[in-house]
Order: sequence, then structure tokens, then C-alpha cells
Amino acid sequence: MDNNSFSELKNKLAALPVLQERMESLSRRLYDAEDDVRSLLHKYQSEALDVDELQKDKFSHTLLKLIRLYEGKVNKETQEMLSAKLEYDKAAERVKQLAQEKAELAKKISELAADKKLFDTEYIQRENLIKSKISQQAFSSYTELERQQFELTKQIAETDEALHAASRVISAAANAVNHLKSAEGWATYDVWGGGGILSHMAKYDHIDDAKAELNRLGSLMKDFESELRDVNMYDVCAYAGIDSTTRAVDFWFDNIFTDLNVRDKIRDDMYQIQKLMGQIDQICNKLKSNKEQIKKMLSEAESKKSRLVMDFEV
Repeated sequence: MDNNSFSELKNKLAALPVLQERMESLSRRLYDAEDDVRSLLHKYQSEALDVDELQKDKFSHTLLKLIRLYEGKVNKETQEMLSAKLEYDKAAERVKQLAQEKAELAKKISELAADKKLFDTEYIQRENLIKSKISQQAFSSYTELERQQFELTKQIAETDEALHAASRVISAAANAVNHLKSAEGWATYDVWGGGGILSHMAKYDHIDDAKAELNRLGSLMKDFESELRDVNMYDVCAYAGIDSTTRAVDFWFDNIFTDLNVRDKIRDDMYQIQKLMGQIDQICNKLKSNKEQIKKMLSEAESKKSRLVMDFEV
């Protein structure tokens, strides 16, 4: 196959994805239309049954005749039956049209699928010739583009891993902040409400839960930093922990000054963690931006490789 024919074949195949999407949409519309037909057929059969019932010789029909309502009743039921039949016929015709359209579209897709098979065969043949080093220049260019694609694909995978690690860090940090907010509420109650042992216990239950999340956060941060190094990013800040000595002072020397100290320490911890979450969010935005750029470079490399194969003289 000469290069012009090969190029024309590729251009022709550009319509295939569009036609396949249209087929999916058409199949859904046909399914809905067939469902409407079944529903309208049931309605028509029900209306026809009502007319049949009226035409039977029953005592109630005789009474209707005597008071001159029977004819009006029959006319009404007949009109409803005819209206239902008309709706059914329209829906059935719609199904017929959609089915015909689907068949025609399926034929076009089938023809293009055959063209695609021919194109793929020719493409693979040319690609194999390049790989056989029949042309050292073409082989070198092709190999370099494949190397670029491999590296870019690897970068995308590493970026995804970094984003996944970031989401785990954010989750642990958010849990810690929620526990600290609850602890802050109890600490404020201690300061102004004169809370006793029960408020102390509630406060430190939440502080302990926050510490557990912060311990998990520390481990997750190490994983996150490791993933960032893989994508050549290192700008991550540390976070403040909870000072266990503050708890001891607060517990054994219960007064407003130590209560205020604990509350301020909790607020400081929340600020540090929220600051960390903000910085990680910025890093995630940068990672996502980098990923889009890498995907663009990957697409460009694929286009160059495709063009190299397409233009190769067989």
C-alpha cells in the first residue's frame, strides 16, 4: 500500500469512534422506544377489553340502555381504545425507524472495522520493518520515541501514587482536626464552665484519638515524602504534635491557667495541621498540573511515532 492510500485510510477511520458512540446512543433510544411500545400495547389491549365487555349482554348494560347511557358509554370506551391504538401505532413506527437506522449504522461500522483491520495490518508491517533496522535512522527515531513514552508513562504512574498518598495524609489530618475540635470544646467548657473529672476525661479522650491519628499521619507523611521524591518534589512541611506534659500539668493542677494553656495548645495543633493540609492541597494541584502536562507530552510522542510509521516508505 502506498503512503497516500495509507494516509487516506487513516483519515477515513477517524469517523469510527464517532459512529460507535452514536451506536451506543441509538441502542439506548431503541431500548426505551421498545419499552414504550410494550407499555402502549398493554394500554391498548386493556381499552379494547373494556369495549368488548360493554358489548356483552349483561344486566348492568341493559340498565344503561334503559336510561339511555349505554351508547355514550360505548362511544367513550371506543374513543379511548382508538386513541390508545393510535399511540401504539406511532410508537411501533418509531421503533421500526430506529431499528432501520441502527441496522444502517451497524453496516457502516462493520465496513470501517474491516478497514481498520487492513490499516492495523499495514501499520504493524511498517512498524516491524522499522524495528528490523532496515533504516538505521528510522529505527533510532522510533526507539527514542518509545523510550520517551516509557518514561512518561512511568511518571504518570508515579504521580498517581503521590496523589493517592496525599489523599491518605489529608484523611488522617482531617480526622485529627475533628478530634481536636471536640477537645477544644471540652477545654473551653473547662475554662468557663468549671468542668470536673468528666469534662477532663471527655477532653482527653478526643486528644488521645487525635494523637492516634497524628501517629498514623506521621507514618503516612513518610510515605508521601517518598512518593514525592520519585517525582522530584520535596516541598513538604512538618507538623506540630501534642505535648504530653501539658496533659499531666492540666490533670494534676486543675485551674484556669492550665486549662487555658491546654486549650491554646489544642488550637495551635489544629492550626499547624490545617496549615499542613493547605500545603498538601497546593502540592496536589501542582501534581495534577504536572500530570496533565505529561499526558500532553505522551500524546505528542505517540503522534510523532505514528507519523514516523505512516511516512515510512515500504
